[in-house]
Amino acid sequence: MLTTLVNKFDARLDDEMTVRRATFVYAMLALYYSFLLIPIIWLVRSSIVTDEMLRARELHLLPVNHLTIENYMTVIGSETFRLYFINSTVIAVAVTLLTLGVGIPAAYSVSRFDYPGRDYVVLGLISSQMLPLVLVLIPFFTVMFRLGLVDTRIGLVFAHSVGVLPFVVWLLKGYFDAIPEALDEAAKMDGCGYLQIMYRIIVPLSLPGIAVAGFYAFVGSWNDYLFVSVLSQSTGTRTLPLGLQLFQTAQQVDWGAVTAAAVVTAVPVVLLFAAVHSWLVEGLSNTGGKGM
Repeated sequence: MLTTLVNKFDARLDDEMTVRRATFVYAMLALYYSFLLIPIIWLVRSSIVTDEMLRARELHLLPVNHLTIENYMTVIGSETFRLYFINSTVIAVAVTLLTLGVGIPAAYSVSRFDYPGRDYVVLGLISSQMLPLVLVLIPFFTVMFRLGLVDTRIGLVFAHSVGVLPFVVWLLKGYFDAIPEALDEAAKMDGCGYLQIMYRIIVPLSLPGIAVAGFYAFVGSWNDYLFVSVLSQSTGTRTLPLGLQLFQTAQQVDWGAVTAAAVVTAVPVVLLFAAVHSWLVEGLSNTGGKGM
């Protein structure tokens, strides 16, 4: 990501640009990334130092003699935290698969078919993102309670999917719109039906956009706190955002364990981003240039 951004700036630094201006551009970039990275670096640093260093009044950037992995051992050794990790993984993967499984056909329908009310469907998708989640939380809880899905993993999967699906459909529609309909007509002449066109033509050409949508769905589910705090009522269905509470009581907070738990919670998302970042960059850049 950083390399791509730097390359874009390099392309703009032509022979007419002064050295002073180029220095200013890179200085602003360094300041921007420092602003983003310093809190993350401090979080990691706090997770690998002793409790004594965390509470010390003097500032020690990296006290080599006080480094420890005890905080991570505390977190990993917690059976409840491991259960939360499993719950987060299962729910986030299920949300991603369900959202893409429903979102791809829905986006294809909105993109390719002209039927009465289609524009209102798109408007509804966009408008739904303007509503605060708190506004629909109580009605949603009532519906889930009547369906018997409160305090279940399936209930959380449905809740998270409902939250991210409108954006996923809207995003994929913009990507599908950019694919020439002449390809659809050529496939029809070869005897392909609508489903075959979607899965053999549209989906392969839209993999970067689908990667962006899938990543958004996964992260949205992984980081959710609001729905989990309301719909989950036992340790068997809680996820990692609630796991940080395991290391604090009314009397004290184990900051070393809390920071270690925060790092462990962030690692899967970072690894996923590293695995699909090329598709994400391509998908976001292409989507940004498309008319929705």
